[in-house]
Amino acid sequence: MKRIVYVLYVAGIFGLFLFYIYICFAIHNEVFQEREDLGYEMITEYEKHQVGEERLPEGVKEIYQFKLKELPDREQCLMFYSLHQEVDVYVGERLVYSLHAGKANFFGKTPGRCFNAIPFLKEDSGSQIRIELTPVYSSSVGVVPEFYFGSELKIWMGILLRNSVPFLLSMIAVLAGLAFLLFTVYNYKNTEVDKSLMMMGMFSIHIGMWKITDMEAFSLVVSDHGAVDYLPFLSLLLVIIPYVLFVKELFSKKEHVVWYVLCFGCFAVTLLSIGLQAAGIADLRQTLWMTHLDMAAMVIVVLGMLFIEWRIAGWNSRLKLMAACLGLCLVGLVSDLVLYYVSKGSAMMFFGMFGFLTYIIILGVMSIRRTKKLMKIGMKAKRYERMAYHDQLTGLFNRTAYADHTGAKSFSPENCIAVMFDLNDLKKCNDTQGHEQGDRYIMCGTQIIKESFGDIGKCYRMGGDEFCVLLENVSLEECGQRVKRLKELVEEHNKAYPDEFPVQIACGYEIYDEKTDFDFGDTLRRADKMMYHEKFIMKSGRASA
Repeated sequence: MKRIVYVLYVAGIFGLFLFYIYICFAIHNEVFQEREDLGYEMITEYEKHQVGEERLPEGVKEIYQFKLKELPDREQCLMFYSLHQEVDVYVGERLVYSLHAGKANFFGKTPGRCFNAIPFLKEDSGSQIRIELTPVYSSSVGVVPEFYFGSELKIWMGILLRNSVPFLLSMIAVLAGLAFLLFTVYNYKNTEVDKSLMMMGMFSIHIGMWKITDMEAFSLVVSDHGAVDYLPFLSLLLVIIPYVLFVKELFSKKEHVVWYVLCFGCFAVTLLSIGLQAAGIADLRQTLWMTHLDMAAMVIVVLGMLFIEWRIAGWNSRLKLMAACLGLCLVGLVSDLVLYYVSKGSAMMFFGMFGFLTYIIILGVMSIRRTKKLMKIGMKAKRYERMAYHDQLTGLFNRTAYADHTGAKSFSPENCIAVMFDLNDLKKCNDTQGHEQGDRYIMCGTQIIKESFGDIGKCYRMGGDEFCVLLENVSLEECGQRVKRLKELVEEHNKAYPDEFPVQIACGYEIYDEKTDFDFGDTLRRADKMMYHEKFIMKSGRASA
């Protein structure tokens, strides 16, 4: 029945999706608009020249000039993306907009990567616009921005749409990373769970956050703050460590020193980059090449380990899949690096993201499947272990568990009390009322013993009608009080169920005495003797009555 409900639910979701697709094509609105929606356009006709000045950070200033056409009554916007460039915008000789790094900035000399939006009104029609861009890094020299002009909302929507594919891939990477983290945390106490999945999750989050914060759209949404520019670089600094800690578990030589050399190398690059940034010697962008070198070293190590694994285990299906995924990542990564250095960081790069995402999902799913398989084996092993060390009827520890516990090297008999119990007339109950009632008698006795001693000691069913409790670091006075409580519970039970076979529990207890006991077995035998003495008294008293 449950399977039918699941199938119907999935079919229902799919049906609703198809119905919505039908609605999208079937519904049309009739729109009347008196004023034309001007949208936006790209300004491509402008004069560009470069001015050299020694006082400038890179010794040059790039100037773009164009004339505004006739503007409509509605406000129009000039928007462009500056990449580590100081910005000054003039209408004629009047400064209307500027963007510069604050003089009090402790970190860096760059205003970062951001969108600049300058509004224009109808009275600005025909004005001469001059845009002065001053690069603060050599890599920003010669970077030509795209100038958008028109409706600010339309420009926003166009930029966000252009970034939608890499944003979606990046969000999938972050969500996949969170899924791996939650799966590992939820099953953390399970010894069969691959804890390295947590590192895979962190790697996936690092990669996703790097790409999200590196997009133009992110600068558009979180604008006017230079700190935004540091997020992608900070996301990349430690990205190698979680990847190495995850991927090394897939190889036979998982504890090879080269893995840890990569991790400590990454720490060194991070500390050096932050130190140079804090000292004002070099910004994180200028030291990014060190992180790229670190990544190149990681790729070489992984390729080397793949080769070694091939020599050890042969060209198996798992190795083929790993090699294919790594190859896809390498192609994407190399493509992005080439684009990065050729475009001086202005091009949109998502080939590597696609490769990494594929790699993350395939290896992550592979690890989860292996983990689930191990968990099934572990659950089966625990079930067998429980059967070996627990009594099947009562759920208490059995004689084997008692022998293992008292025979372990860690077990110390000092200050340890053995309490022995016997269910009187169990055989008589079985013979006269049947084994079902006999089992109920055993369960009632078990419950009373657990309620009396379960919170301070370990309870064992030694066999048949005999039970034992081990008390460690409990006084004889406390033990005596618990025995008294047990007698009260027996009496309460028999009064509550007068028509059932009466429960009678004989009890004896002794504490380990190093003067008289060779080992704890002698203590148990003395407690057993005391219990049988009480059993004899109980039976004698019942017979005389």
